[in-house]
Amino acid sequence: MALSVNAMLALTLRFHVSVDGVDLGGWARCKGLSVKFNPRKVKEGGNYLYQPVLPDHIDYPEITLERAMDKAGAAAVQSWLRNRAQAWVQSMLGAPGGTAKITLFDAHAQEVASWHLRNVYPSAWKGPDLDALTLGVAMESLTLVHEGFL
Repeated sequence: MALSVNAMLALTLRFHVSVDGVDLGGWARCKGLSVKFNPRKVKEGGNYLYQPVLPDHIDYPEITLERAMDKAGAAAVQSWLRNRAQAWVQSMLGAPGGTAKITLFDAHAQEVASWHLRNVYPSAWKGPDLDALTLGVAMESLTLVHEGFL
């Protein structure tokens, strides 16, 4: 039994993203969802048995979302980016970042896990390479910076 295009699309869009209640739709890839604790070893004079470990800054890398473009999803992302750009330009101190939710779904559309990102800003958006001579899919990517999810 062959899957319909809609069924195949539903299987590939496993990540759903919203920022401050703005639905940015489903995404096929989510890269960079990680945390690094950066422990720092300290050398103490006279201590030859071990090096104490102290906490240092926690690092959260940028998150990049990727998907095949569709009309509704692309319009939602462009609208959100336009609003963020206007708020960014109009504020002398920079517009406050939002709160994003990334939700992972399984093949049966059941929620597996979700992450709430603090102080989210768009870092970059990349649209498709437009080339009528290829049969490729029009892809878009959205990169977000944030202050963490823990």
